[in-house]
Order: sequence, then C-alpha cells, then structure tokens
Amino acid sequence: MGPQIGDYPDVPAFIYGITREIWEDRGIGGKLEKYYAADCLVRAATGLTADNSGVTAQTMQTLHQFPDRQLVGEDVIWADGGDGSFLSSHRLVSVMRHQGGGSYGRATGRLVKSRIIADCWVTNEQVTEEWLVRDQANFARCLGLDPRDLARQMVAHDLRMSGEVGFFLPEHDLPGRYRPVVQEGAEIELYCDGYERIWGQKDTSAIRDLYFHGASLAAPGGETFHGHGDIDRFYLGYLASFPDAVLTIESATANHDPGQAPRVALRWSLRGTHSGFGHFGEPTGAPVYVMGLSHAQVVGGRIQQEWLLTDEVVIWKQIEAHLESRAGAR
Repeated sequence: MGPQIGDYPDVPAFIYGITREIWEDRGIGGKLEKYYAADCLVRAATGLTADNSGVTAQTMQTLHQFPDRQLVGEDVIWADGGDGSFLSSHRLVSVMRHQGGGSYGRATGRLVKSRIIADCWVTNEQVTEEWLVRDQANFARCLGLDPRDLARQMVAHDLRMSGEVGFFLPEHDLPGRYRPVVQEGAEIELYCDGYERIWGQKDTSAIRDLYFHGASLAAPGGETFHGHGDIDRFYLGYLASFPDAVLTIESATANHDPGQAPRVALRWSLRGTHSGFGHFGEPTGAPVYVMGLSHAQVVGGRIQQEWLLTDEVVIWKQIEAHLESRAGAR
C-alpha cells in the first residue's frame, strides 16, 4: 500500500482520511489549508478552480445545501511519483439530503446519491492538482429532475450571474507541474487498446474483447449495464451523439494488491460535435468536451467490473449554451 503519509499508514488511508477530516469532521477551511496547496488547480467538469480559497468556498456552499453529506470511499488506485509525490484516483459515493437552497434550487429534503471519481496529485502531503468528475445526472434524478432540465436551470443561473455558462474546456486550463503518465502493463494495455477501438475507432466489436461476457458497467445517471449487449447499448448512445469524437487517454495507473483483482484507473477525454441522434437527443451541432474518469477490475484478461464517469449535466450545459448562443445570434 506504499509509504506512510503524515499520520496515515499508507496512500489509500491518507486519501480516505483527509476526505473524512474535511467533510464529515467539518475541517473545511483549516483542513483544506493543511491538505490543499494554496495555488492548487482543481479541474472539474464544471469548471476550473485555481486556488485553495475557491475550493473552500465551494465546499461551504455544498455543505449549506447538503449539511449531512457523507463521502463513502469505494477504492483508491494510486501511483508513486518516485520523488515523494503520488497520484491517487479516488472513487467514492456521496450520500446526502437536500436541506438547503442554492445552486440546485430550493431545498427538497430528498436523499441524493452520486458517484464521484477524483484524481489527485499530492506533493509534500498536499493536493497540488486535481481532476474531478461527479455523476450529476444521477444527482438530478434523485432531486426529481431530468438531467437536461437541471442543465437548463444552471445555464439560466450562470447567465444571470456572470453572463456566460460555466464548464471546463482545455483552453480554460492553466499550466500545472504534473506530467501525466500512462503506465506500462498488460491490464493497462488491454484497457487503453479497448478504449481506442471503441471510442476512437467506433469499433464496438471490441466490447467482446475488452469485457467479460457477464461484466457490469456502472455508468453515468446511476445506471448499470450488464453483459455485452447491454454495454453495447451504452456506448452506442454516446457514439451516435458524437460520431466525430476524438479520444485522448491522459493517464493510466494499475494496482496489483494481494487478495484483489488487478485494478486500473484511466483519465481520458472526448472532443467532438453533437451531430447525431443518440443518448443526447436531437443533434444541435454543439461542440462538446467530455471529461472522463474510469476504474476497472480485470480478471482473466477481461474487464469484469467497471465504473465509468462523465458529467452528463455538464454535457447538456454545453449543448444548451450552444443553443442559447445560436438563438442570440438571430
């Protein structure tokens, strides 16, 4: 599990522990100051935050709306940087009740569950750079909303508050010090090659090579797909919506721990045009950037279980922002 980090015995314990200290234990400002660098870069699908104070403000706003929020850690897949730094990929489920008004509207009292994956580069026991994707589509459904309707609400709010719609694009980014690594190894090669064939080449026959016949895929929107035919349906929904999408695999990490199947974490992105009928409805011609984070367990040369995350509410925001700009140009 790696070296001791601060008061924690290993890397996973450190990631689980500081998450609890900040959220459940209400460390907020003090703990964020301790565990996040002052100039940390947080690249979420929702937008870029370039310093610790921005992270603190967002944390307090979230807790105002969801004061009983619990973050249930499912796994940490990590890589040693060799210089005292490490990259962690933390998969967790947020469980909370909507008890305060804010960016998600008036309090509803509804129970909300939403999966998150956060990749963090940690140097000197502080998060220095982070990449974050939340399943806001399932978030919306727990609140009784269609993901596109939540996106429309957010677009209207953004335009009222700042005159522009917020989401992350690579051209918004600021230069960081972390240099992403795609590790070597059989499981990583299998995963990356499968993604290249499916997302990049639009070759869905690769599903049978990549996935075990009884595999399960936990997908955005809180959905789970089972077996080759069901998984094929998930992919086709995206590929049909963005037929020209270009895949970029940005980092890949594998862990081989005793008593566990090999686990792989991927960070990847798609860039394309909403030019086809698919999961995202009638084509609009909107340019779309998709930030993706995935975890998989590999058994016998096939993925047996996968957790694939994109923020579909942010994808809808990009589509709605395009429609707004097109309407304004008339």
